[in-house]
Amino acid sequence: MKDNVLDNENILHVKGNGIEYIKFKKLLEHGVTHAYTLKGGNIDFSGDAINEKSSYKKLCDELKLKESSLVKPYQTHSSNIRCINRFVEREDLKDVDGLITDKKDIVITTKNADCILFLIYDPLKKVIANVHSGWKGTFKKIIEVAVVKMITNYKSNPEDIICCICPSIRKCHFEVDEEVKKLCENIFGFIKQTEKFIESGEGKQKYMIDTVLINKILLLNLGLKEENIIDSGLCSVCNSDKLHSARVEGENYKRATGIIVLN
Repeated sequence: MKDNVLDNENILHVKGNGIEYIKFKKLLEHGVTHAYTLKGGNIDFSGDAINEKSSYKKLCDELKLKESSLVKPYQTHSSNIRCINRFVEREDLKDVDGLITDKKDIVITTKNADCILFLIYDPLKKVIANVHSGWKGTFKKIIEVAVVKMITNYKSNPEDIICCICPSIRKCHFEVDEEVKKLCENIFGFIKQTEKFIESGEGKQKYMIDTVLINKILLLNLGLKEENIIDSGLCSVCNSDKLHSARVEGENYKRATGIIVLN
């Protein structure tokens, strides 16, 4: 993969001290501290990884953040979003796949290795969210849950919300069987654009699903402006030399993290 793939109209590739990551230009315009980590430097944010703590330390040192401010949901592919106003231990965030806060200096995190991570910011209400959405979370419409909570709990206007989509597996590699395809059609048939995010794969009864597009449509239906839905455009499988991918790495795959904090 060419290095310039990590620098496009929406993102910047940053090489720090022992850690590499991308940033979204739209969030940088608003001065929001955030990052999505890449491979390299023996970085792994898996919960059981021996070097998880040192990985977080490298990232926090790079972004000048306090490790004690990191809040990490347990992530079980649920549709549960927690609004927080203080530090919360991971053990108290079981079955939570997304966080929202309007408090400064609380660093909210999620992690992935093919799933979608959303870094969200409301510049008017000064609210951030960080959401993990694999295909199960997408089918449970977790991104809708997050945005509705921002509207209900923090009085956000959807037209003001900026939603950045981190690298993830894309339609070109997300192949599913007939059962998952039918489930997808049953859930999202109301959108009337099924043919755009489901296509036939190469094998018999194999299909390619575009979960990124599904989430973009959900966000647009909630009232977000198209120009405020910012996609990194990176497939974790196509670019597995730079990005962690469970499908490529297999059973012992490593994870990246996406973090965001109000300054």
